[in-house]
Amino acid sequence: MSYSSDIKQVENLTTDDIISICKKYIPDQFKYCPWEYRDAQGRDLKRGTAILQTEELCNAYMAAYGCMHRHKLMQALDDKDNNDNIRFPYSDLEDGFEIFDWGCGQGIGTVAVIEKLREKGLLSSLHKVTLEEPSDIARNRAVLHVRQALGNHSAQVIDTPLYLPSDTVDNSNSVRSIDVKQPCALHIFSNILDIEQVGLKSVSKLITSSGYKHIVLCVSPAYLRENRISSFVNYFINNELQEFINYRNPNLGRHPNGKQYGCFIKGFTYTLQHNKDILHNYKYFAPIQYFASYTDDLQQQNVPESAFEILAPFDITAHRNVHPVFALISNLVSRGLPTFASDRVVDAVKHLLPNDKKRGLLTVARIQKTFVEALISDRLDFSKAEWNVLVVEDGTSVAETAFDDFAELYHNLVSMTQNYGNMVLPRINVHTKATATQQLEYDAVIDVSVDKYCNAEEVTFSPYRAANDCFFVVRSSKFVYESRMLYTTERIKYKPCVEKDIQGNYIEKDEPCKYLRYFLHLLFRKKDFRPGQLPILNRALQLKSVIGLLPTGGGKSLTYQLAAMLQPAVTLVVDPLKGLMKDQYDGLLRTGIDCISFINNDLHKSVKEEREQMLTGAQVQIMFLSPERLCIHKFREVLKSMRESHVYFAYGVIDEVHCVSEWGHDFRLSYLHLGRNLYNYVLPKKVDGEDNHISLFGLTATASFDVLADVERELSGSNAFSLDDDATVRYENTNRLELQYYVHPINADSATDIWGVGDITTNQVLDTINDATDKLRDLQNEDSVRLIENRFIERENIQDPNKLVNIRNAALNVPVEQNWYNGWRPDIAGIVFCNHATETAIGVPTVAKKLHHKGITKIATFTGGTPIWPTGFLTGNENLMVATKAFGMGIDKPNVRMTVHLFYPSSLESFVQEAGRAGRDRKMALATIMHCAKKFPFKNPETGETQMVTAAFHFGWFFHKCNYLGKRFELLVMQLLMNKLPVTISNEEFLDAPPENNNQVGIVKKYLSNPSNTGKTLTYYVSYNLCDSELDEYNNVLRANSVPIFETSTEKKRAKMFKQKYAYGYAEFKAALQKAIYRMCTIGLIDDFTEDYSAKRFRITTICQDESCYYEHLADYYSKYYSKERVATMIAEVKSKAKTDGVIMACLNHLTSFTYSSIAAKRARAIFDMEQFCNTAISSTKDWKETNEDLKDFIYYYFNSKYAREGFTAYDSNLNKDVPFSLRDDTNHNLHSEDEITGFDLVKKYMRVVDREIVNNDSQKDNIKHLQGAIRLIRRASAESNPALCLLNIFCILFLNLGNNDLIEDEVYNDCLSVYDIYEKSGELYRLDEFEDLLVKHGAVTSENRDYLPKLVSLVHLNRHLDELKSINQRYLNI
Repeated sequence: MSYSSDIKQVENLTTDDIISICKKYIPDQFKYCPWEYRDAQGRDLKRGTAILQTEELCNAYMAAYGCMHRHKLMQALDDKDNNDNIRFPYSDLEDGFEIFDWGCGQGIGTVAVIEKLREKGLLSSLHKVTLEEPSDIARNRAVLHVRQALGNHSAQVIDTPLYLPSDTVDNSNSVRSIDVKQPCALHIFSNILDIEQVGLKSVSKLITSSGYKHIVLCVSPAYLRENRISSFVNYFINNELQEFINYRNPNLGRHPNGKQYGCFIKGFTYTLQHNKDILHNYKYFAPIQYFASYTDDLQQQNVPESAFEILAPFDITAHRNVHPVFALISNLVSRGLPTFASDRVVDAVKHLLPNDKKRGLLTVARIQKTFVEALISDRLDFSKAEWNVLVVEDGTSVAETAFDDFAELYHNLVSMTQNYGNMVLPRINVHTKATATQQLEYDAVIDVSVDKYCNAEEVTFSPYRAANDCFFVVRSSKFVYESRMLYTTERIKYKPCVEKDIQGNYIEKDEPCKYLRYFLHLLFRKKDFRPGQLPILNRALQLKSVIGLLPTGGGKSLTYQLAAMLQPAVTLVVDPLKGLMKDQYDGLLRTGIDCISFINNDLHKSVKEEREQMLTGAQVQIMFLSPERLCIHKFREVLKSMRESHVYFAYGVIDEVHCVSEWGHDFRLSYLHLGRNLYNYVLPKKVDGEDNHISLFGLTATASFDVLADVERELSGSNAFSLDDDATVRYENTNRLELQYYVHPINADSATDIWGVGDITTNQVLDTINDATDKLRDLQNEDSVRLIENRFIERENIQDPNKLVNIRNAALNVPVEQNWYNGWRPDIAGIVFCNHATETAIGVPTVAKKLHHKGITKIATFTGGTPIWPTGFLTGNENLMVATKAFGMGIDKPNVRMTVHLFYPSSLESFVQEAGRAGRDRKMALATIMHCAKKFPFKNPETGETQMVTAAFHFGWFFHKCNYLGKRFELLVMQLLMNKLPVTISNEEFLDAPPENNNQVGIVKKYLSNPSNTGKTLTYYVSYNLCDSELDEYNNVLRANSVPIFETSTEKKRAKMFKQKYAYGYAEFKAALQKAIYRMCTIGLIDDFTEDYSAKRFRITTICQDESCYYEHLADYYSKYYSKERVATMIAEVKSKAKTDGVIMACLNHLTSFTYSSIAAKRARAIFDMEQFCNTAISSTKDWKETNEDLKDFIYYYFNSKYAREGFTAYDSNLNKDVPFSLRDDTNHNLHSEDEITGFDLVKKYMRVVDREIVNNDSQKDNIKHLQGAIRLIRRASAESNPALCLLNIFCILFLNLGNNDLIEDEVYNDCLSVYDIYEKSGELYRLDEFEDLLVKHGAVTSENRDYLPKLVSLVHLNRHLDELKSINQRYLNI
């Protein structure tokens, strides 16, 4: 048997038959991966683009890509679209027709048509088939296939070995005309018109040379070359065509090799009649529409005015590999329609009358866009020292300005690059019509007019000579018929713009920074960078991943926006809030950059689809998305397919990147796997020898060391980004000169519970606003300002004369009107932050209503889920915003003078971020926290213990518990998912098995444990849209275990009946399930997951593997926290537990225990830090302005401790040299053993920070504050209690004499208890005596008070005895 004989055995051959038979002849080693076929001579398919020279290659091609081609063709041949509208005009075929299959390959296009004809009973209408294909092997196969597909139907089949005609080369071996005998001709152009060698103009003449009725069907991949099909259609007179399909889908399907494919289909009909032209009578080629326009006064987008057309004596679309420099310049010129012109251009036209100036600016933009297209078309000789360019203008005289400006932009760009600095632009001699001569051959000739419309049929090319046909006629467009396209290609790597000195400070490099400032001003109208921006840009522009930390108002957004605009590729920006997304989008529009878009759930489905098409069609340079969108499987596949479509990415930006961290104050489940998703689905152009993944760009304003460390862990790792030691760039200086702090005491003696405190607090919001207003006015006198300046300088030990002058000259004062909140557009605004979005006593609606009842009318509200533009607040029509913490992320309103928090936020990071909304214009601002010190009993439902806490602590703890519902609860949900939850199992990812779907209960182990499935990917679907009865069944199990339950109608009735909520609270089923999935991802049980929001289910993939792999995944996770030795010990514990619990549950149990003993505990500690911050103010006896400085110290040393910096050294005057003094380094498990990190030597070392030889020119108290700040940060990052840090914290508190409020005394006691427990187990209780001596030696306690520590230890003993007595008593009562 042979391939041809097998084909001949099949009656009425179909495309599926061809594919099936081709697979039969694939060698066994390529049976399931034919796309990898390689013959003995080393010839392969070149991803489907190879010339097929053998029968074997033809078989491999059809086996690999045949299904894809069939899918596209059947899509093109459907008679109706999804809306039941008529598409392919089958009725036109009824009276007889013939087929012309151009570049037919193996004849699949014609075979697909025959299938459809047989299906519709129209095969008898087909009389002739012409197969054009230069390849003998492919063409012979096409003839065989078509004849066998025709079966008993007798239609003439003619094959021709000629080529389609070209517009530029000899056509002696090409088809020159056709002879149509039937009433209708069907032309199939499948994957052929996108080839540059095919002459679009010549082909249009070819298919209109004979016949009457014609149907044209053009099919191509969905990628940038598809625009040649649109250019092809432009040769036809538009009103003579009837379009029946214009379809584009970049994610039509998926190859068996896992890669997505798309398609672009255009179909139209026309009729040839005597004395009536069907084609434009172009002298040369069809005009191509482009977009570019400059302005000096941006009002609004004007696309029609920006549209113009270029006519040239060559096919300007016939280029494939665009140079990155030319691509970027083209994109910059077209970045806005219009966009701001450079200062050079504006200065050149500013003397003109308004209409002349407008004409001149448009002309400059069009000259520059045309010239860069000439460069892209490779029509200019770069080896020349100079170019002579003739510009024939019409009513303008701006050519020289246009080229001077172009040369400046070009020079600044290439001078920054690492690889293109030698691409020197030849000197451009600009000639005008007045000096033009026909004797000189110009390198380029541009005939440009703004006032004239394009009339391609009558245009006359000027008599001047242009080398290499580099001649362009530029005219305005009468209407817009194309979309603005941006070039995407390989990324540009730039030179470093800063470098680190030996102290770790960033030093600017003059030349690169000079060039970078040029683009900063050109694109964003700013003269210089803010502190901290350049180090972040430095990494990003070198295509290195970066996690940037800049203070609120520090210009985070500009760093990624500038980097994005300096790359010829797309940047994807993930924003946590729709309001933040829209705010940044509008900000870019105001700078003249409108090649941007956003997609969120507020948009109609059709708008989302349209914007997705813009993204995949290279019409967007910056796309804003919500993190939830990257959780959608189909959308991720669309992103992945874009590389195949030749649309490439540069950066993946995660704004508010602290949301990635489970330790952070704004942790969001939708941020999980973001790093992995960006790494695997958002792809740049492949370049040999380079990292072919995008650069990660994470940004935040408030993240402590522990949060940043966790962000690095979450974004890096297996199958994700590799982040080097310098990936995190910190410039988190919270020492803001203009921002002051105040804790407003609330008297709630009459309150009987925490909700009573809530009522009293909300009733006093207006009083607090008025008090804050008075304090703002009080701050703006000379003495107050001088105090602020002096303490600011002292805090940072600033000695630089220039910085001192800038501080003294800072104009902080700003008018603050009384009753500003009811004024008409006053230069002041305020924000009130509430705890709840709903109508509780401390919710946004309640507070807004109370303020309204008290006479404030200009109020806006925001709760996170609603769009914020236009709210009136950002535009100045409303003066006061009442919002949840969601408004604290990235919203930029310069004149916010005050923020008021009803209760303190859940962490200092959160507070700094929200308070940072104020004073962004660098004018005086005040952040106020309303705080009631009264305490109420609080019973921990898990432990049963009761303690006295403030209302603020309770509310903070409540939100903390919403995220951490307990170890037992999480384990029960994981068991539910594994063993009881209905799931649909699919083997859709298996390449070697027929499709199979099964409904099962829990994760099906027969797939996971089957050795034959090892390495394969199993897919299953889990619904989170369960009915109440199903949830009630699960609730019975949860209630029996005394853990939170899921809210159902039954539970609501129960709560109403007993007039109280269930003691352990309610849980959201979807969130609980999502967190369970995340935990399972950590141990490798689940490889990946996405969410189908419409079907309300998760799509989960699992790689079938041996159970021992789960140990490896868990060890990889722990290794991000601990040394190898420690991890080995932990995994040994897991393996021991696995003997009884099984491997999976042992891993999950250990992981969850780790989570709750470290991560959850640290989140709780953050609440304590915030209460300590408030108590510092409440217990202070100083003037509030002095207390403000203490609060600023608290924040500053928390975020900016010198001892928490990597590599920090202190000068030891005894040794006369710098010595390492980084507590962060000394507690790093990668650098030190566990004994070194927790040992007493560490205590002795850091208690020396108050000694004369270490203090030097600093102060003891400043050093202690730095040390305490480092301890707070590092303890938050530490996975478990460290006795050395506990003792050092006691030392700091005693030295600063802070132990005068209950919370701090509790902190000292708890640290002492922790140390005592650890030392008792290790037999080191004698260390406490040594510590007592050191406290006296270093001045933390006096000799008279040296019994402080022994008394504390005695209290520990006493409480232990009391606990034991309680235990004995309880046992007695139980008897």
